[in-house]
Amino acid sequence: MSSGFKTPIKDKITLERFYAQKYASSCEDCTHFDASTETCTFGFPTEPFRRATQISDLHALGEMAFCRAIEID
Repeated sequence: MSSGFKTPIKDKITLERFYAQKYASSCEDCTHFDASTETCTFGFPTEPFRRATQISDLHALGEMAFCRAIEID
């Protein structure tokens, strides 16, 4: 990762739990995500936390990189 950011920590989670709990887990769920520029207002990298990446990691690896700064409306 560039910009001095560490590689995100990935948490183990089951498909059943993810879909049952309806986790807010992606940039698209966060008030700090600017959809017009696809950037984080904090300057964090978005690629590891975007919905498509999260769902892909969940299905392939059984884990997701939850952003610890997510702000939910």
